[in-house]
Amino acid sequence: MDSTVATAVPDSARASVALPGARSEVRPLATRPGRPGEGWLRVASAGICGTDVNLYARGLAAPTVLGHHVAGTITEVAADPGARCWSGAVGERVVVEEYLSCGTCRSCATGAYRLCPDTDLWGGGRRIGTIPADEEPGLYGGNAEYLLLPPNAVLHPLPSGLSDELAAWVLPYANALDWTVRAGGVVKGETVVVLGPGYHGLAVTAAARRAGADVIVAGLGRDRARLAMAERLGALPVTADTGDELREGIRRALGSEAADVVVDTVGPTPHVIEVAVDLLGQGGRLVLTTPKNPARVPLDTTAMTRRNLTVSAVRGRRPEAIADAISSLADGTSLLQNVPSADTTLDGTGDMLGRLAAGTGPETPHVVVRPHAN
Repeated sequence: MDSTVATAVPDSARASVALPGARSEVRPLATRPGRPGEGWLRVASAGICGTDVNLYARGLAAPTVLGHHVAGTITEVAADPGARCWSGAVGERVVVEEYLSCGTCRSCATGAYRLCPDTDLWGGGRRIGTIPADEEPGLYGGNAEYLLLPPNAVLHPLPSGLSDELAAWVLPYANALDWTVRAGGVVKGETVVVLGPGYHGLAVTAAARRAGADVIVAGLGRDRARLAMAERLGALPVTADTGDELREGIRRALGSEAADVVVDTVGPTPHVIEVAVDLLGQGGRLVLTTPKNPARVPLDTTAMTRRNLTVSAVRGRRPEAIADAISSLADGTSLLQNVPSADTTLDGTGDMLGRLAAGTGPETPHVVVRPHAN
């Protein structure tokens, strides 16, 4: 169901507040009238991604309303439009990017505001879903009934026919489109191997299939349900129980060919880099989407030179990819409507984050907080 009706902002809003020690509680947080350049969003959906789970699991330094894949309806627009970067009217459905950039540095001036130091997650920068709740009014994350829109928020309008569940796919799918088509250079007829069938792995699968590639998605035995979802997206699934089995399973699936592109979405596991390099053919491209632990990973420079391989590391997405993602989600060409959605209420958000951190969450990686659900 879509949330398209604008309502007045109440005096307080319920929020799931993540606490130090991997705990959470639902609290009412006081709202206030928007100051010049600000606004309020009635949150319709907030997708839970790996960053949210990792932040929750390791314990935040201060109580925080998490949630940075946010969609909803603008319910208030404060005066002085010259004080804000965003445009939008009361009643308009939008998706909100997580970045809160300065707007003046070199990165911002070139449109790469995701790289602005002011919003660098690793440098203590500010983002939607990471600002402590003790910074008034505290409602800076999507796991709440209402979200304060700062003057430097970045909003993108949503078409009326796009459901709230699919709207929660916009940012991860835009990431995938940028990583796959721009960084990976995927074109029609190429073969793409996706390592890991998680949230972004399925989004990359959808992006590669939309680009016309043949896609192989690989995962471990525990990933069978998600590999079945990748198959519904048009991919060939490969299941294994160890890293060596994974490598051999992918090679069998490739047959006599080699991969043109490998996109690594498996998280901090370091050994997959060696597997990825082994799978690539002449002119192959490896796309890294997450840091490894340990961060320093050996690369076979002889293989890379002889086969003319390229490694690209990615972070976030270009703004143009968001418009492409919204269009593809709305017209059905993403096929992500074939991936089930697991919804949770605010009261169930903390438990869901704990389950996801423990590896006991839903089979689907598309988990969506619905703050106004009963």
